[in-house]
Amino acid sequence: MHSLATSPVALLFSPSGAIDRVGFVAGSLILSAVTLACDQFARRAADPVGLVPFVFALGVAWSAGCLSRKRLHDLDRSGWLIIAFLAAYISLALTASFSFDLQAHQTYWRTTLHTLAFAGPMIAWFVALAILPGEAARRAARRSWGDDALPQVVGQLRAGRM
Repeated sequence: MHSLATSPVALLFSPSGAIDRVGFVAGSLILSAVTLACDQFARRAADPVGLVPFVFALGVAWSAGCLSRKRLHDLDRSGWLIIAFLAAYISLALTASFSFDLQAHQTYWRTTLHTLAFAGPMIAWFVALAILPGEAARRAARRSWGDDALPQVVGQLRAGRM
């Protein structure tokens, strides 16, 4: 497990390892803060070709991918799910961009629907990775309650004792 205290650079830029929910949220907050702080710099440093903003966006995307991959690893899922999610997201975004009338006379509801079509899947991805308990949570539960705690609790629930 990567710890934020040991290596924030490895947390954001190394795709190896796994992180728990706290590490994922903390890494996402750090990435957001760095992105907001450096965005204006990247825009001002833009060259005619646009290489600086492109490299900046690539670095942010890489860091977000590293955080997601590590969190998926903690959830016992493959990092390839990121590719599947992005393919579905890009398909949805392209469909939405061609489906919505993007004229100047947009209504509030069209604008809201358009925003949800683009931001909704990304927000859902973040929330899912932030709240799903992973291997770290399972290990902590085993330490606290033992390996056979879950079957005992389920048995007591079925028997109506809880």
